[in-house]
Amino acid sequence: MSDQPADGVGRLRLQARLWIYGTALAFILLAILLLMVPGLLRGYPLVPNDEATYSFFGVGLFTLCVYVNVMWLRRKFPLNWIISCSIAACLALGTVSVLSDQLTVHVLLLSVEILVVMSLLLLVGSLRLPNCPTIVYLFFIWGIFATFSSILMTVVTFQMRDGLLVYEVAIHFVLWQIVCPLIVFQAQVISGHWENLPPILDKPLCSTMLLFTFLACYAFLDSADDIGFEVFYVGQSSNQEFLARAIKSEFEMLMDSK
Repeated sequence: MSDQPADGVGRLRLQARLWIYGTALAFILLAILLLMVPGLLRGYPLVPNDEATYSFFGVGLFTLCVYVNVMWLRRKFPLNWIISCSIAACLALGTVSVLSDQLTVHVLLLSVEILVVMSLLLLVGSLRLPNCPTIVYLFFIWGIFATFSSILMTVVTFQMRDGLLVYEVAIHFVLWQIVCPLIVFQAQVISGHWENLPPILDKPLCSTMLLFTFLACYAFLDSADDIGFEVFYVGQSSNQEFLARAIKSEFEMLMDSK
């Protein structure tokens, strides 16, 4: 009889995880379809669109801030699901609007990479070592992930002859080192490892935040080639000398003006 409450809480945690991950996956799949639409309709100049980007992100982020801080909205069914779906749609459309039209293969490759890594980190974050504090387990997972990803990146870049591709791979590596503890933390909160109750009433919000993580990773990785090129350009000694002379000249002009 004493085990029944624990079993009941365990079932609630499992139910919450299934709802949250299932809804987040549905949101993400719809976002992937939206990301492919501009590339499929190349005859129409749909993106990038500054006005649409500001509008969608402005409405989506403002609504998210209000929704998070107004408790009765988060607890009112079906209003919470309607608001969460609206936020998810605005964030997805805002991400689509800020990007140029992309090839379907490019969208699928980036999406698969993000989904695989996110699924792995969410799975690991849902587990728990016996008698191990939650924060210690988070940093433990982070250390293991950083070690294995560093080895993988070293092996991959060693086989590459194009310096620009090496920098692009490094950008992917840097992103995943930053995002790893965030995704593990999300999984721990969803699983109730921070001594919190199962987020049954906040299922829409948790799913929306997972979509937000996916879209942020996608937008960053989509720009990895541009970021890699800038880092490669700045890393050249001739360019560094030119930048140093330009900065020195600007500083001297500033001092002379005084």
